[in-house]
Amino acid sequence: MNDLAINADVAAAQTAVAARLERLPVTWLTWRIVIVAGLAWFTEALSIGSLGVSLPALRATLHLTPSDVGALVAFQTFGVVIGLIPAGRLADRFGRKRILVAGIVWYSVFTFLCGLAPGYDTLLWVRFLAGLGMGAIFPLPYAIVGEFVRKNHRTLFNGFMDACLSVGYFLAPLLGFVVFPLFSAATSWRIFFMIAASPIIYAGLVYWLLPESPRWLARRGRIAAAQSVVDRMEAESIRLTGQPLPPPADRASVAAPVTRTANFVQLFGARLIGRTVARCISATGVFLMFYVVMTYMPTIFVAHGLKFATSLLFTAIITGAAIPGKFLNGWVAERLGRRAAYVIFMGLAGLGALLFAAAGTVVGALSYACIMSFFGTGAFPALKMSLAEQYPIELRATGAATVEAISRFFGGVIGAYELPVLLHTEGPTVSFLIIAIVAFIGVAVEWTATVETRGKTLEELERIVAGPVIAGAVVPGVSPSDSIMR
Repeated sequence: MNDLAINADVAAAQTAVAARLERLPVTWLTWRIVIVAGLAWFTEALSIGSLGVSLPALRATLHLTPSDVGALVAFQTFGVVIGLIPAGRLADRFGRKRILVAGIVWYSVFTFLCGLAPGYDTLLWVRFLAGLGMGAIFPLPYAIVGEFVRKNHRTLFNGFMDACLSVGYFLAPLLGFVVFPLFSAATSWRIFFMIAASPIIYAGLVYWLLPESPRWLARRGRIAAAQSVVDRMEAESIRLTGQPLPPPADRASVAAPVTRTANFVQLFGARLIGRTVARCISATGVFLMFYVVMTYMPTIFVAHGLKFATSLLFTAIITGAAIPGKFLNGWVAERLGRRAAYVIFMGLAGLGALLFAAAGTVVGALSYACIMSFFGTGAFPALKMSLAEQYPIELRATGAATVEAISRFFGGVIGAYELPVLLHTEGPTVSFLIIAIVAFIGVAVEWTATVETRGKTLEELERIVAGPVIAGAVVPGVSPSDSIMR
């Protein structure tokens, strides 16, 4: 049997796996996969949020300058940026589940060690190392769920998962409100970091409860393993619903391109560079808004004369506003499209930043910050699922991680480092005007330069970017060299 015939047989098996997945109804089994993946973000949010909640205490006890504060936030984010790309590549090579578990264990250990740091310099580097593990987590839940869930529910479920992230950020300041008054300022931040390391327990649940992606298994040539996972899912669906399954999805919509070698450079090749650059610009606006809202709000309110405990409660209200925003964003993205959801949400978030810049009262500042959180942080579900949908499966985690790395660098490293300095030298008006401008640039790029992915299977989206090579067949008159994944 020649190579083309072998490839065609493998592609047919991959298509069969995808067709069976696309016909599965939403059951408790679907929700279990989504919840387990979403809780990975919830536990990570506790670790990330622990820094923002601890900043006022750290600033007071370690006598930090605005530049020191910016560097601490930037180093954590820079660790995420450095960890994202290799983690995405490892997930595409060795599996989503393995890297997810390893990342949870890694950042939990180093978050705990933050509580033992003898001083600022050590804390800076340990926080960077914790960020490396966090980078392994961010792109994987939406890649996993995107490969499990049928095409009309991907962003809706991603809205739920991203809401889990916001619940973690919401609980972090509430937990700080309980913990910090119990200890001295010099001790409280150490205790808080140690508590935020508890997600290491969750790694075991991921290992036992989350199956590996059948689409990834099939594309790696592990057909029997992929079919075994789908067999269990089908049997569980029949048991839970008491109904026979519908016929497999139309194979034309899930025909899998032949597995081909993929490498990082292809993200910036002729067929993908437009997608990669556009997603990076759009994502930078969301990440800048996110880091402003989730990291610096306690410091901003304290600087305006509020008590630390009050600032934590206000921050909890602001972060909590993102939870319904993410549910709504996921719903809008399935009804109107990923592009429309982004434009609406980030446009209103930019308006919220403009209003925050001109706020003259604490109540006004709180209200406008909630708008930034509801719409700005709430824009993540459509954005993140769109990242996973932009790339073929061989580059899905790599592509999503690369976009996150670049956008987090500009929005979370440079932006997070410069913001406290800007607030100190220029004040909130200029600072939040810049944040609004970045948001509006993202809106313009999203509206004019991105690819809509709503309502298509992952395989349909792959064929659009891959060109004419479909399920092992070569379209007459077109060279296989025209395919992006050759």
